Amino acid sequence: MRAVVLAAGKGTRMRGITDAIPKPMVEVGGRPMLWHALRALAGAGVQEAAVIVGYMADSIRDYFGTGENVGLKLSYFTQETQDGTGRAAEPAREYLSNGPFFFTFGDILTKAEAYAEMSSAFDRSPADLLLAVRRVDDPCRGGAVYTDGDRVIDIVEKPPEGSSNTDLISAGIFIAHPVFFDYTSRLELSERGEYELPDAIRMMIEGGLDVRAFELVSYWRDVGTPEDLAGAGRDVLELDGLVEDA
Repeated sequence: MRAVVLAAGKGTRMRGITDAIPKPMVEVGGRPMLWHALRALAGAGVQEAAVIVGYMADSIRDYFGTGENVGLKLSYFTQETQDGTGRAAEPAREYLSNGPFFFTFGDILTKAEAYAEMSSAFDRSPADLLLAVRRVDDPCRGGAVYTDGDRVIDIVEKPPEGSSNTDLISAGIFIAHPVFFDYTSRLELSERGEYELPDAIRMMIEGGLDVRAFELVSYWRDVGTPEDLAGAGRDVLELDGLVEDA
């Protein structure tokens, strides 16, 4: 199975940390966050990955090259305009056209076992899209996911705090068939002026496709702010096996 990893953004919530470095290259435990993401994918058996670059793309290409330092064969695709995550993977559409693929972000930290468990679940019960979810107190920081059993029936991006009737949040990781791109290509700009990934997933649900949830219980952290970054640094010190071997 191939993978696509989004690494094009600057990270506007990082308060100056990313003025001279792209967000996925910010280090945790002495390695860029993107290194951790790619090593986890490799540890789960993924052999090839597309990296979507944009902001300061050369620093990413120069560091990772063809991927020998992470155990993957890497190809790079450019998101020319950083206008949201919904259509960010479009440049790699042909590359991902031969079968199911992992989709993830370069600033999400998790272990190889999370990807492996998710891949096994997909093999046992294939779906058009298998979405990793986490339980949280309030999913206001991301996509609030509503389910009926293991079927996803709705997803709402960044709902107002306290307004959700679900404790599930999208973990920003999924496995999808290439039919996914039939929906991302039809996206329109949201009220925030971006192409929103949850909108594409909602369109798939409304179109009758099989979208299912996979509850991720392994370690996971979305590094969106300096506070998240500090927490990730503590995690590396405290949790065995969080940093993959080089």
